[in-house]
Amino acid sequence: MKKNKGFSLVELMVALVIGLLLVAGVIELFVSSRQMYRVQDMKARMQEDGRYAVFRISKLLSRTGYLGCNSLQSSDGSEITNTLNNADSYFWDFDVPLTGHKSNGDGSWTPALTDIPSVDKNSDVLTLRTVDELYIQIDEHDVGGSEDADVENYSAPLKIPAANGLDSCSTDKDNSKYDANCSNIVMVSDCENTAIFQVTNDPRADGTLEHAVGGGASPGNSTSNLGATFRRGWLNTIASHSFYVSAQSGTPSLYEKVGSNNAQVVVDGVETMKVEYGIDDNGNLNVDQYVNAAGVTDWSKIISVKVSLVMVNTAPNQNTDVAVGNSVYFLDGVEYKPTDRRLRQVFTKTISLRNRTL
Repeated sequence: MKKNKGFSLVELMVALVIGLLLVAGVIELFVSSRQMYRVQDMKARMQEDGRYAVFRISKLLSRTGYLGCNSLQSSDGSEITNTLNNADSYFWDFDVPLTGHKSNGDGSWTPALTDIPSVDKNSDVLTLRTVDELYIQIDEHDVGGSEDADVENYSAPLKIPAANGLDSCSTDKDNSKYDANCSNIVMVSDCENTAIFQVTNDPRADGTLEHAVGGGASPGNSTSNLGATFRRGWLNTIASHSFYVSAQSGTPSLYEKVGSNNAQVVVDGVETMKVEYGIDDNGNLNVDQYVNAAGVTDWSKIISVKVSLVMVNTAPNQNTDVAVGNSVYFLDGVEYKPTDRRLRQVFTKTISLRNRTL
């Protein structure tokens, strides 16, 4: 019988080397797959956030300039009755539905920016003054007549359905629903007239909309006279929406500031926002040129807006050494070459101002 013999030392060493090579290959495959998954997951998050940010801005831009069925005429210069205090201030100047500010890269903007703090020095600012999605039909505006003359009382309350979408609060300190943060700023319109005012009572009590002077909430009304009667009109909530980039939370993010309220994060991971404006110079409802905010001399001639957002990956503790090579990207025709090897993607969309072009 032959005796069984073990492996020689050389055979064992060769088998060990082969085994190590196989294990190394498996580890390399695992690491590569994990890195690929990590990158694809970051890209998916960036794309989802970028699409939502563009959607949020474009949705409001599509309604910018709406002033009822006379929107296009109003954009040509006809006035609306704005009864709010400081109606020409930045957040309440609804005669100018669109305003922008170009970043100069040194902490200054053109036109000058004073009403919005903590903006990233490289970010443009876009402010839209527009109605929200809430539409309510007016039931009655009983303006009647004065006792001494047949003069209609445009200060009379309006009536809408009691089941409405307005906030259940009041600016009257004697009202049980008093809230110092109660806004309920609304626009009432028909095909001839438009008025903007702040509701001063609780509109959910019985559907009555009072618009008295005074009260404890900002901005308040300077007059109760709406300047017209609105027996067959529509009512919308209306506000200014300012978009900009800031890293005040520690992460570069797109912020939205509604009126004078505190700004809220729309999405994280927005590093830069740049805005260009399409100008109709000859009134034929076609864009003749695109310029940044510094080149706009008449905001009433803007009929489209091009928004560009630079998204950057913000995964915790995984921000560097992600991109293959340097993450080169183009913005407004300029090539940028960051050296931090973070993923970046530019989202650009051009939005037509429907109330200026129809």
